[in-house]
Amino acid sequence: MNFRRSLAVPATACALTLAACSAPAPAPEDADGGGEPVRAAALTAEPVQASLSVTDPRGTAVELDAVPERVVCLVALCDDILVELGLEPTATTSPDLLAHPAYLGADHGVPVIPGGFGGEDVEEILRQEPDLVIGLAGSHEGLVPALSETTTVWLTDARSWQDSVGYLRAVAALVDRSEEQAAAEQAFYDTLSQAQATAAETGQDELTPIVLYGSDGSFQVDSRGSIVGGLLDEIFDYHWQDRATGGHQAGGSDYSMEEILAGDPDVIFLESFIFSPEDATLTEQFADDPVWNRITAVRNGGVHEVDLAPWATGRGTRALSVVIGDAMELTRP
Repeated sequence: MNFRRSLAVPATACALTLAACSAPAPAPEDADGGGEPVRAAALTAEPVQASLSVTDPRGTAVELDAVPERVVCLVALCDDILVELGLEPTATTSPDLLAHPAYLGADHGVPVIPGGFGGEDVEEILRQEPDLVIGLAGSHEGLVPALSETTTVWLTDARSWQDSVGYLRAVAALVDRSEEQAAAEQAFYDTLSQAQATAAETGQDELTPIVLYGSDGSFQVDSRGSIVGGLLDEIFDYHWQDRATGGHQAGGSDYSMEEILAGDPDVIFLESFIFSPEDATLTEQFADDPVWNRITAVRNGGVHEVDLAPWATGRGTRALSVVIGDAMELTRP
């Protein structure tokens, strides 16, 4: 195949130079993490039209000369989208996500690209002969010069679940998988809609959860400006404002333990980043903190360690459906 060998360009440049550029129908408007909850029951997925020219939710244009058959995923959003579309990545940096039961399972066999996040082995990526490499803006720019000579690189930047839907639609247009896209998108809307309805019936919508993530004694909060925080705000009373002080899913925010106590959450979801067998979970790290032990969720047994793969890295509609299911189950009256 003769794929266009270039870095994805900004949409403004696309408008000037690529008359054929087009975009799939937009995802639902971002609720901005601070408005009225989106009533998912009112959302209906429409299949996209196949196109080799798309513009993603962040305004980046991507153009290919043929449908990509070999896609290397450097960000878990990519893996999530491909699985939603009934495909598998050619290689991945998110084997734990693919091993999750909601994805391909422990024996998935997808090759893993070595190297730290943002510093992956370029030679190994190119050895996979990818038609398209999908990474993360703010992390993978350093790889672009070496990769863009032989393949197209697309750096994504999902900041909300609406963005995640938009990326699903954009990829579906490129790989000509509109039927699978519409089914996956609608399944996500239905999952969110059912959670909203159930929460309203059971009173779960009045709960005030919080998501903390971190390691080595330090932590941040997934604010309403993060993908997970913004999603939970559509179901619960998630009142943690975005302070834009961290990078986790574009909405990590610094809060002191005293501020968390003042907000007094009913439920705490913990994402403990464990890098060695000696590392302690956040539950273990906070165990002797006197302020922590005064929080209502801690006193009432409402602290839950959650699976990092979907909660912290997934970003796509399948991972977010897992998050919704976990959150509803863990807060069930």
